[in-house]
Amino acid sequence: MSAKSVAAILIVGAVVLVPLWLKQPSAPAAAAPVNVATKLAPAGGPAAPLAPVPRVLPRFVDVGTTSCAPCKVMMGVLAELESRYPDSLKVEFINSHDNPDIAEKLNITAIPSQLFYAPGGQELFRHTGVMRTDAVVAKWKELGVILPEPKAAP
Repeated sequence: MSAKSVAAILIVGAVVLVPLWLKQPSAPAAAAPVNVATKLAPAGGPAAPLAPVPRVLPRFVDVGTTSCAPCKVMMGVLAELESRYPDSLKVEFINSHDNPDIAEKLNITAIPSQLFYAPGGQELFRHTGVMRTDAVVAKWKELGVILPEPKAAP
C-alpha cells in the first residue's frame, strides 16, 4: 500500500469517526457519594441533619377589605379553610385598601375576589363575590386538586 493510500484511508476514517466520537455522551466524572440527609459540619465536626424541603402547596388568595360585608363573610371562609386544610392549602388574604399596588398587579376590579393558584404559581381560576367553603373545595376538585378529608374541629 502506498503512502497516499494510507493517508487517504486515515483522512476518510477521521472524517467519519471523529463526528461519531464527538456525539457520544461523555461519562460523568466519578464523584464521592453524597448523603443528602446530612450537611457538612465545620472542620471535622459531626454532620447535622438537613432541614426538610418545604412542600409547595396550592394557594387560595382572597383580595378584599376588612370592612365590606361580603369581604367579612370571606374572612370566615378563609378561617374555615385554614383550620380544615392547614397542611394541604396555603390560604392568604390581601387587603386591597392597604395594598392597592398588589391588587392592581393582580388586576382586581371588584372585591372580594378569589384566586386559585397551582403549586407552581400559575393562576388556575378566579372568582368575584362571596364563595362559600364547600364551593371552594369543589372548585379545587374541579381543577384537579383533591384536598384530603378535613381535620376534625378541636
